Amino acid sequence: MQLPVLVVPHPPGFRASTGGPFDLVADGPTPDAALDALRTMVVKQIPPGGQLRTLTVTDVEAIKAAAQKLGESPLFEDWVKAVEEYRREHNTVPDAD
Repeated sequence: MQLPVLVVPHPPGFRASTGGPFDLVADGPTPDAALDALRTMVVKQIPPGGQLRTLTVTDVEAIKAAAQKLGESPLFEDWVKAVEEYRREHNTVPDAD
């Protein structure tokens, strides 16, 4: 199981925290110690027989239909041009040299 954990300096050491479904916070003198303390807390939160799972919901047909509608919009070409202009101005996409 993998959980995203935020580790930040927190006097006198570090603080590690998770989001839902646990919403836990643990402190330690080093980042690893804070993470170990948090790991212990997470394990204690899962009851015997309990499982932590992820659920991915994708409706491929709905995504395809939405993409097709976007491409058929009379504003689509204007949107593409505006994105290209923005990228040129802000150099968010490197030139293909």
